Amino acid sequence: MKHNFKYLLLLTVCFSISLFGQTAALKKANKFFTTKAYSQAIPYYEKALKKDSSNKIILSNLGDCYRLTNNTKGQLLCYGGLIKSGKAESIHNLYYGQALTESGQKESAKSYFEKYNADSRGKNLASSVDKFKLYTKNADAYKVELASFNSPQNDFTAVKFQDAIVFASSRNKTQWINKKHGWTSDSYLKLYTTENSGSGVHLKPKIFMGDLSSKYNDGPICFSKDYNTVYFTRNNSNKKFISSESTYKLKIFEAGLNQNGFDRVTELPFNGNNFNCAHPSLSNDGTLLFFASDMEGGFGGMDIYYSKKEGDVWGTPVNLGATVNTAGTEVFPFIAANGLLYFSSNGHDGMGGLDVYEAKFKDNKAGRAYNMGEPVNSINDDFGVFLAEDNKTGYLSSNRKNGGMDDDIYNFQILRDVKRGKEILIVTKDKDNGDIIANTKIAINNDTIVTNEKGEITTTIEEDVNYTLVVDKADYFKVEDSVSTKTSTEETFTKELRLEKDPKLSLLAFVTDTKTNLALDGVKMTIVELPSNAAFDTYTTAATGDYRKPLKGKKVGDKISYSFKLEKEGYLTKTATFIYDIKAPGEIKVNESLNLSLGKVAVGMDLAKMIDIKPIYFDLGKSLIRKDAAIELDKIVKVMNEYPTMSIELGSHTDCRGAAAANIKLSGARAKSSAAYIIKKGINKTRIIGKGYGEAKLLNGCICEGNIKPTCSEDEHTKNRRTEFVITKIK
Repeated sequence: MKHNFKYLLLLTVCFSISLFGQTAALKKANKFFTTKAYSQAIPYYEKALKKDSSNKIILSNLGDCYRLTNNTKGQLLCYGGLIKSGKAESIHNLYYGQALTESGQKESAKSYFEKYNADSRGKNLASSVDKFKLYTKNADAYKVELASFNSPQNDFTAVKFQDAIVFASSRNKTQWINKKHGWTSDSYLKLYTTENSGSGVHLKPKIFMGDLSSKYNDGPICFSKDYNTVYFTRNNSNKKFISSESTYKLKIFEAGLNQNGFDRVTELPFNGNNFNCAHPSLSNDGTLLFFASDMEGGFGGMDIYYSKKEGDVWGTPVNLGATVNTAGTEVFPFIAANGLLYFSSNGHDGMGGLDVYEAKFKDNKAGRAYNMGEPVNSINDDFGVFLAEDNKTGYLSSNRKNGGMDDDIYNFQILRDVKRGKEILIVTKDKDNGDIIANTKIAINNDTIVTNEKGEITTTIEEDVNYTLVVDKADYFKVEDSVSTKTSTEETFTKELRLEKDPKLSLLAFVTDTKTNLALDGVKMTIVELPSNAAFDTYTTAATGDYRKPLKGKKVGDKISYSFKLEKEGYLTKTATFIYDIKAPGEIKVNESLNLSLGKVAVGMDLAKMIDIKPIYFDLGKSLIRKDAAIELDKIVKVMNEYPTMSIELGSHTDCRGAAAANIKLSGARAKSSAAYIIKKGINKTRIIGKGYGEAKLLNGCICEGNIKPTCSEDEHTKNRRTEFVITKIK
């Protein structure tokens, strides 16, 4: 079966042409060629070729006649002659490559496919040379055997009809009626049926429903699930509707089926007089009808379409798109009960001639088409898949037995599920030392796979799909990665996943009472991660006052930042920020750099210790409030607003250096300046007083009066230079 594929046995209206200088043989050849009577044109072209062996038109037309009647040797002769003489057009390279492939010379064909770049067929077919191993790797998944009811003529596209089989055939109905078609010199197609005798032997085929037969081609056919409705291909034989090419196009018809035969035979609304519609296949629920057509708007040649039934009306056909259709020819669609779409094509990568492809059909869209490989496909034409509702048993058509125009029906069985796509080897290793990590679970889209003891797993993923990989293994960080087959040209490839050991980091904190320094229970801790302000944890301390929380996902080298808010009835609420660079595994002790003590709100308590106010600095010898000091004083304003009955004494202290009187004067000025700032922020002046103490209340022995020379360090002097905010009254 070649580019006419026997489904396009078109009844043509003959007309003559006249070309100046033609020989008689060439005139007859061209006349038959123009009317698509290719088998009748061949002997005349062969005769003309003997007289003019380098004539481009003769070589091209004769090559096309051989191609359209499936004569591989003839194609090699004609297209090869055009190429050797330098008279070949681009398309002849494609045809020559296809003929080489069908003659078993796939390696030689590749260079000719590569020369054809008018559409994707050249690239697709060239790639098939490198995919030979893929075509054989699933050979054990299928069983293909020649059916017992074939004839010396063409028999193909068998389907199940109740307990019988219905198929298309060009076998003669009688010895005295033998209409021939000029394209192939074969009889027109009719539908036949055969039944199983019960012992595995089929009865002699007979015409199926004689009242269905027309004058010309009938078939292929499909049935509804209940067998009450049929859809079949037939030549339009009404002269009123002859095409602009003076041919009778193929159309799809619907008919009811009852015990008396067919009734209400109706042409489907999407047919046309200037294009072909053929090879119907009905979905299991009866709502979608798949078919092949060369209607305008396709990708080239015949394309696969579907029509959706709305009520009792079939809708506008939808082209299945570039995943299925090519600039070549796609024909014989079959939609299985499990949603897999089967069809034949000569435009995708293939083994030769027509190959059978499989694609997922979901949500009214077809996925990537996969070549089914051996033994479903061969170097010849393979087409017409049908599967019963079990999605395992059915029929296949092929001319593999004798080649040429001899099509036969084969019993077809799927023995196991086949995953389509590319092989990927996934390896899991330790990020730091490269050691193998065995028995690792990996979520790959919606599936879960597990590596072996070598940390490896080989699986198949679909082409043109993006996959997410998620690894979640104990003692390691969760890994999220991806892999895509869209950009990879390799049929097998490796993906290495490096897992980082979890250092088991955790936050450790203790909350204490500011005055007693003892553990404080009942403290509500609200922890927020910065800078995202994402909630991290909420916890209430027990009698031990401690808090411990694992830091999932954090690694050595990370910088962490958290805001701690501590609240307890009767205590001053504290908010503090913890910033830390992780340098080693283990516990991170918050208290080493952050004061997490809470002070009880009571007379005599210093707010500076309770809310971690930083030292308030003034310029040398001055009492003006600087910007950095204002930030700290604003914290006091906030607390006093939260506790409206609170009154405080703002005491300013110096170290011992400098004259005592001067220190009293300067500290007093600074205390009053600080108090004035707080009053200016809205705090009643009766609630705060500012008092300077100079060096009168040193916290250590750093005295330097008279002849005493202090030996204190700068840090010890710094402790004496402070501002205190002592609570003097509160209800």
